[in-house]
Amino acid sequence: MPDLPQRSLVDLLDPRGPRPRLVLHLVFGAVVLGFVLVRGLNALAEGRLVPAQYVYPDPVFLLMLGALLPLFALWPLTAWERGAPAHRRAATVGFLACSALLMPVTVEFGFFGLIAVAIALAVCAFGPLGGLAMALLFALVNMGMGLAAPGFATGHALFNGALLLVYGLGVVAAVLTLIGAVRQSQRTRGLLAELAQAHDQLRAHAARDRERAIADERARMAREMHDSTGHHLSAVHLCLANAERAVAALPEDLPRDLLDDLREDIGQARRLTKETLADTRRWVRALKPIALAERSGPAALRSLTDSFGELGVATSFTSSGEWPEDLDGEAELVAFRCVQEALTNALRHSGASRIEVAVHAGAERLDLIVADDGRGPGEGAPGFGLTALRERLAGLNGALETGARPGGGFELRARLPIMTNDQARELEAV
Repeated sequence: MPDLPQRSLVDLLDPRGPRPRLVLHLVFGAVVLGFVLVRGLNALAEGRLVPAQYVYPDPVFLLMLGALLPLFALWPLTAWERGAPAHRRAATVGFLACSALLMPVTVEFGFFGLIAVAIALAVCAFGPLGGLAMALLFALVNMGMGLAAPGFATGHALFNGALLLVYGLGVVAAVLTLIGAVRQSQRTRGLLAELAQAHDQLRAHAARDRERAIADERARMAREMHDSTGHHLSAVHLCLANAERAVAALPEDLPRDLLDDLREDIGQARRLTKETLADTRRWVRALKPIALAERSGPAALRSLTDSFGELGVATSFTSSGEWPEDLDGEAELVAFRCVQEALTNALRHSGASRIEVAVHAGAERLDLIVADDGRGPGEGAPGFGLTALRERLAGLNGALETGARPGGGFELRARLPIMTNDQARELEAV
C-alpha cells in the first residue's frame, strides 16, 4: 500500500482550492450564525428588527440585511483559486458584492470576520490586486456610511475608513504570507522527494554495479577453472589412459595379482578424474553467465538452456507471448538468474536426465517455468541461491514457487511483473 502524502499544518491552513476549505466553512459559519443570533436576541430585547441606534432609514438597513440570503446561497459556489470556471467566478463576484453590502449591518457581531473572509476569497480568486480592491471597497463603504450619517464627524468617518483599509491590507498580507509558506513547503517536499528518488536510484545503480562485479568475478573464476584446473584434469586423464594402455602391453609373465591391481587402480583413477572433470565443467557453466548486453530476452534464455544441454542432460526451451521491448534491466537480469539457478540446481542436486524451460510473456507479467524429471533438492531448507532469488523477486513485486511435480520430478515457477525502465524508477521511489 503506498504511503499517504504527509501534510503539514501549513498545508491544512492553505485557503486555495476549487471550493472553500473546512476551516473556512467553520469561520464563515461562525460569523453568519453569530450575527444571526446576536441580531435576533437584540431584536427580541428591543422589540424591533432594526436597531434603535441605527441612524439611517429603516429600508436601508433591511436592504443591507437582505444580502444575507444570497451571501449564504453563493458561499458553496465560491472558487478559491484562479482560473476557475466562469459560473464559479460569477458566484464569487456576487458573494463579494453581498459581503460589501452586508458589512455595515454586522457591527454588532461578525464585522471583522466577514471582512477577513471576503478579502481572503478575493486574494485567492483574483490575486493580490483583487484583495487590495476588496480592502479598498470595504474602506470606502465604511467611510461613505460614516459621511452619510447625520451628526457624524467627517474626520471620524475618514479615520474609520483609513483604519479599516489598514486592517484589510493586513489581511491581504497575511493571506499572501500563508500562500507563500504553503508553496515553500510544497517546494521543500518536492526537493526532498527528488533527493529520495535520486538516493534510491543511486542505491539501485550500486546494486547493479555489485551484480556486474559479481558476474565479472564469476566469469574470471570460470576462466581460471577452465584454463587451469580443467586443463590439468584433462592432462591427468590423458596420462591415465596412456598408463592403462601401457599396463595392457606388459608381459604376461608378470604376477597376475599385480596386473589386476594396476588395472583396477588406474581405471578407478580415470573414473574419478572423469567425474571431477565433469563437475568442473558444470561449475564453469554455472559460474559463467551469458552477457545480457549481447543477448537479451528469450534469446539469452534459450542460449543459456542450450549451454546446459551440452553437459549430458536433455534440455528444451519454449517461448510464447511478445517480449516487452523496454523491459527494465533489473527485471531481465532476475529472469535470467531464475532460469540459471533452476538449471544449476537440476544438474547438481536433482540428478535429472531432462530439463524443460518455458517462458511466457503476458500483458502484465513474465511467467518462467523450469521443470525436470529428477528427484528435487530434498526435504531440507531451501539453499542460499533460491532464498536470495526469492528475495530479489519480492523486491520487484514478483514471486517464486518451488516443489515436486505431480508426475514426478521438480518444478520452479517464477512470476515477474513486466515493468519498463520508467516504471522501475517509480517503484524505487515509493
